[in-house]
Amino acid sequence: MARLKRLESSFQSDNGTFYRIEVYDNNASAPTLYTPDLGPDGFTLTYQTNDNDRFTGLIPSEVKFDINVTIGGEQGVVDDIRTSAYGDWDIGIYISDDDVTYNRYWFGILLNDISPEADASFPTRITLTAVCGLAPLKDIPFNRNIGYDTPSSYQTINYFRQSFVNQISTADNYFGANDLFIATYVDWTTDTMTRQVQRDPLNASRFNFMAFVDIADDGSRNYKTAFELLDSICKSWGMRCFMSNGRWNLVQVNHYADWKTPSTQYYRYYKKGSSNSYASGSTSAVFTEGFNIKRYGGKFDYLPILRSVETNYNHLQPFDMPFFYYNIDGDTSTQYQTTLNEIPIWNGYQWNNSNYTGAAYSINNAPTDKLIISLGNVNALTGSSILLNRDFSTRFTSGLTFSDVSGSQQKVRTDLFARFKLVGDSATYYFPLSTALAMDWTTNDQFTLTDSIPPQYLNIDEGPLGTNININIQTTELPVNGDLFFEIYAECYYQLYANALAILGEIEITEATTTTQEDNILVFSAPETSSEQGIKYLLDNEVLSAKFFRAFNAPGGTTIDNGVKFEIPELFIGTGPTSGAVGRLETYNYTTTSWENGMNATWKAYGSGTGVEFTQLLVEEVLKGQAEGAKVFNGSLKTVSGFIPRYLNGIEIDGSPYIPYQCSFNANEDTWSGEWYGIELSTNTQNVEVNITSFDVFDGQEATGGGDIFF
Repeated sequence: MARLKRLESSFQSDNGTFYRIEVYDNNASAPTLYTPDLGPDGFTLTYQTNDNDRFTGLIPSEVKFDINVTIGGEQGVVDDIRTSAYGDWDIGIYISDDDVTYNRYWFGILLNDISPEADASFPTRITLTAVCGLAPLKDIPFNRNIGYDTPSSYQTINYFRQSFVNQISTADNYFGANDLFIATYVDWTTDTMTRQVQRDPLNASRFNFMAFVDIADDGSRNYKTAFELLDSICKSWGMRCFMSNGRWNLVQVNHYADWKTPSTQYYRYYKKGSSNSYASGSTSAVFTEGFNIKRYGGKFDYLPILRSVETNYNHLQPFDMPFFYYNIDGDTSTQYQTTLNEIPIWNGYQWNNSNYTGAAYSINNAPTDKLIISLGNVNALTGSSILLNRDFSTRFTSGLTFSDVSGSQQKVRTDLFARFKLVGDSATYYFPLSTALAMDWTTNDQFTLTDSIPPQYLNIDEGPLGTNININIQTTELPVNGDLFFEIYAECYYQLYANALAILGEIEITEATTTTQEDNILVFSAPETSSEQGIKYLLDNEVLSAKFFRAFNAPGGTTIDNGVKFEIPELFIGTGPTSGAVGRLETYNYTTTSWENGMNATWKAYGSGTGVEFTQLLVEEVLKGQAEGAKVFNGSLKTVSGFIPRYLNGIEIDGSPYIPYQCSFNANEDTWSGEWYGIELSTNTQNVEVNITSFDVFDGQEATGGGDIFF
């Protein structure tokens, strides 16, 4: 089976532009190419947005075109399309000024949703429909065909590139290695990611994909859909994503406010195989209606004045502190990945009635032979501490037998030795964990007994297993910023009883023992998904779980009484609020040439402003665009000569810029019809309120802290 072109049709529009539509069968068995005539519209390209939402994220598009079927071969192609699977057929649309050199205009996946056929002889007219591929992303998890598995941070641009390449089947068919694949028009930066034409904020920011994963009660991962992931990223950045001009485009909405010659905005271009841009510069993208572009049949409407814009940044889904990797036997040269957030101290762990063992696990039973878990970078803020609240267990993979003891002397006690290790710039600190002693951070490299799992039988014949123990210990205030590690090992003993009241002559189970089967023992903390348990970064004894941002329209400093509230859906990436929050948006520091920890709160738009948290900048920018309402043009724009605007392009009407929203393009008539929203930015004063939602780890109740902060 081969990829073959089965249909090709061309036409010239009213103003002399040439178009060619090519239809491909990706599993072709017949090589014949047919050239049916097209219907009177040539094709119609439609973009689908949400009404009254200037900040729609993903914007799917579709193309419909009619073909006149005149012979049986053409009918055979139509029948094959009608019975095809999604992705079997696709189309490319090309544009030319001279009918010689053609450039890619639009491409998409041909659907088997074909118009009903008339019960008549040839010729018959058939309507075919193709989609860009964004809308079907609602039906697949975002890790499909990509393999987001080990919790890791990826550059923001890479989430889009990976989805376009691996989840929409057209990438390899329409793009060579050096073709322009994605264009970005984004201009939010920080003090350390300074504004320069070659620096794309989508390339210089990254976040952990686990921010978009829900954890079920059984510990399994539920990935949000690819559409939800990309759409939420867009909304977080005040950005739109759509196909236009033969490529994918990521554009911040407020870009259009000052994007007309001689004013320009930055662009960056990407090839499909790289997350680094290969070209950058500045350009304009707003054209003026009047001479070459005529408006007609239209009317003006208004979006309401906004009183406030608000959103919630939920930054603790799904873990409190992510487990980045772990080492075994105290060997830091080899890194392993957890399945979820299990703590496999001795030979592995048991979970959901299954045993997890193998080469990635070992017997960690000494200070130099310990399990080490990386918890990432933390900041030593006033009132900051770390909480360990986990259940620990001793189990077995198969029943232990002892060659030297019997009866109750076969019971095994497990002693746990755990600590936090904090590696700062100039010193390393340790916090030995103990349920019996008051401890503090120290520079002494030491462990102490944390707690013991009581004696229990580890075989089937002698009796039931004992219960788990819970270890719930909070450190004192963090002494320095640094990289945090959790370290733990276990010692197991048997022959515990000389009589019922005394402990005498106990024997440690080692890796070299010959009297019992040490490889059958499991000591672990099973994966944990409850809100109460985990390893948590605390501020004043509370876990920060979400931040609520509101920007109020306040000309002259007083919030207006009228107007409507605009709610942005819950977001999952943003500034901090701690360096352990899974949703933190890390930024690249071009001075130190290293990634920062996600706590940078100096975000500004287009290089202006004093710098604020990422999500605060979002609500401010959204409010700017509609603080005085927004004019809406509902009508048609016909290009009578010259360049035909694409969906990427804005239009200036009566001196004000507008951007296309729900619009359709009739190619044969060179006419766009639909809605364009005004994009002038207000200079009204804003009052910004930030509320912090926290979770009290001691009584399981939610509280609100942080008060009202006004800027």
